[in-house]
Amino acid sequence: MKAPLAIGLVGLFMVLSAYSVAGQAQAPFRDSGSALFGTYCASCHGRDAHGDGPVAESLKTRPPNLTQLARLNGGTFPAEQTRRVIDGRGVRVRAHGTIEMPVWGDAFIRREGLTDAAVRARIDAIVRYLDAIQERIAH
Repeated sequence: MKAPLAIGLVGLFMVLSAYSVAGQAQAPFRDSGSALFGTYCASCHGRDAHGDGPVAESLKTRPPNLTQLARLNGGTFPAEQTRRVIDGRGVRVRAHGTIEMPVWGDAFIRREGLTDAAVRARIDAIVRYLDAIQERIAH
């Protein structure tokens, strides 16, 4: 698949995903992290967050296995760093990932009309979900 087509398909998927939650945009506190991950992240990171989503192979940089974040951080889940990366606002591009990863803080505000507090709640739910699915180091 050629790069412009792949990027276009990723963009189309993100737009369709945004419309799939229309009507729920002002109720982010009821959103579960698992459902939000499935809607916004699974196309690239995979349903089980292993970096093997249906779009992953068409991306220039393969998405990381998000179940390994705690293992890669000495057994502690890096919640604040993960929150900043997902939000993407004010984060250097390299820390955020490639241009292929959406800046979800902006996307939630612009596409869904959420307030900063609602964006924070939505991102926090995703972070809590990712913390819950970590493959921890056995002691």
